[in-house]
Parts: sequence; structure tokens; C-alpha cells
Amino acid sequence: MTTTHVYTHIRRYVCLTLVAAAFVMLGMPQQVSAKPMPQSQERVIAQSAKEAIAIFDSLTELSAADRSDVFSALVADIARQAAIFLGVDVRAMQQAWLAADLAHQRALVNGLTQLGVPYKLNSAIENVAFDCSGLVAFAWGKAGVALSRGSSAQFASATLVKVEEAQPGDLIWRPGHISMYLGVPSAVLQTPYSGRSVELQKMNERITSWVKYANPLI
Repeated sequence: MTTTHVYTHIRRYVCLTLVAAAFVMLGMPQQVSAKPMPQSQERVIAQSAKEAIAIFDSLTELSAADRSDVFSALVADIARQAAIFLGVDVRAMQQAWLAADLAHQRALVNGLTQLGVPYKLNSAIENVAFDCSGLVAFAWGKAGVALSRGSSAQFASATLVKVEEAQPGDLIWRPGHISMYLGVPSAVLQTPYSGRSVELQKMNERITSWVKYANPLI
């Protein structure tokens, strides 16, 4: 990606983010009542995530604070896209993602780059196949945090947190499965089982009531 392309992407994402911020400041409702976008929209979100990571990695000449600010602008727009896809409140999801620390933001965006990649047991191959813990290990590994394989081992190595304290990117565990929290109730990034792929999903209320949350950084 050339420097011209990088700054073109930055301008595009910043403009979109400013529009979203204007809605927030004006207090305009952003609860989405329409049906979620079609499955192909997940590929659009994956591409936005890949562009965000490429931009972040290319801006090494910026200060850490400025680099984080640019990435936050990109994150806000990806959160908007994810919220619309899931049919949840855009403002709530954007606020949750922007309140997360940089490591959590990077881990979540890393995971989103793999939307649509198929499930395969015992796999963690970028752009090829993942199982549930393979996706989590990949996403956090790209953010500089090494996690073991296996859902129970990953959960055991992290620190249990209350749902109210959980950040986007934190682990959501139940026996036999692990996913990544999206910052609003029931919303997850996961790869569930054979025949499915890395996806954005809303857990049903029965599952939401007893899953556990954990932070890999503490």
C-alpha cells in the first residue's frame, strides 16, 4: 500500500467517523430496526479491518499517541459496520470499542480480518481455517499477546471479569467453546463448528446468562 493510498483511506475513515460522532453529539437515535445486512457484508467488514491494520502498521513515523488516534478513527467506523450488520445500537458499540485499550482494539480488529474463513478443528491458519481457540490465539497473537491453544486453557490463563467490566476483545467462555466479546450484550466474534465460519453473531439469552468473561491482559 503506497503512502497516497494510506492517507486516502485515513481521510475516508475519518470522515465517516466524524459523521458518526456528529450523530452521537446530537443525541440522535442509532438503534437499527432493519434486518441485518446480508452475509456478504461480513466480507466488507473483513476488508475494512485489513485496511485498518495495514494503515496502523504503516504509520511508524507518527507518535504512539497520534498512531493510536488514527487507529481509533478506523475502529469507530468498523464498529459502525458491525453494529449495523448485527442490528444493535451503533452508538453503544462505537463507545465500547473506543473505550477499550489499544491492545484490545488491535486484537478485535485482527480477528475481524478473518470473517468468512471456514471452521476446521485444530486449525489456526490465517485466511485458511480456524477453530474457536485458534481464532482467539491468532487475534491476540497479532496484538502481541501469546495465548495457548484450547478454549479451557485460554480461559484459565486470563483473569475472570464481570460482564460490566469486559472490554471488546475479551474472552467469552463456556465449556467447549470460546469467542471474543464485541462490547454490547450477547454480541460475539466466533467460529463455532464445522460447516460455519468466522462470524459476527448474537448469543441467545439462555447462553448469555451463564457464560464467563476473561481479560487476557490481566
